Amino acid sequence: MKKILDSVRKRVRNLVLKLLKPIVLDIINHEIRVYGDRKKLLISPKANMVNTLFNTACGMIEVGDYSFTGHNVSIITGAHNYESFLERRMKDIPPSGYDIKIGKGCWIGSNSIVLGPCTINDHSVIAAGSVVTKDVPPYTIVAGIPAKPIKVISHLSKNSTKIE
Repeated sequence: MKKILDSVRKRVRNLVLKLLKPIVLDIINHEIRVYGDRKKLLISPKANMVNTLFNTACGMIEVGDYSFTGHNVSIITGAHNYESFLERRMKDIPPSGYDIKIGKGCWIGSNSIVLGPCTINDHSVIAAGSVVTKDVPPYTIVAGIPAKPIKVISHLSKNSTKIE
């Protein structure tokens, strides 16, 4: 009897996995996650954020037209008072002052982290795996931990489209 039950459990488990796995993977890979007040998040309908995590605990986040992220990007306004200890440190969170603004046409590479307060100006690129802690000028590629400018993008190149 135990063998029959184990066999049935195994078949049911495999069937459930077969049915649910594509749904769960789609959610993991394509749904944004918001920690904090959803009203403090303004994403242009023309932007594409894949499975980005937005933390609005300490400020507003605004994302402009045609900006997009790779997978597993974190955009975090959250901050804690490092001078507090134990439970107080965990709960000592400023309600504002860490806003993040992402301009239009920005590309934020996979596994990057953007920490507020900062502005990523229009048409900038954040290299994969970077940690942004300061403002990024327009038409600039930044990379590293912390992210630093590595190249200015010519917006007059023959491959570019007209930029407003």
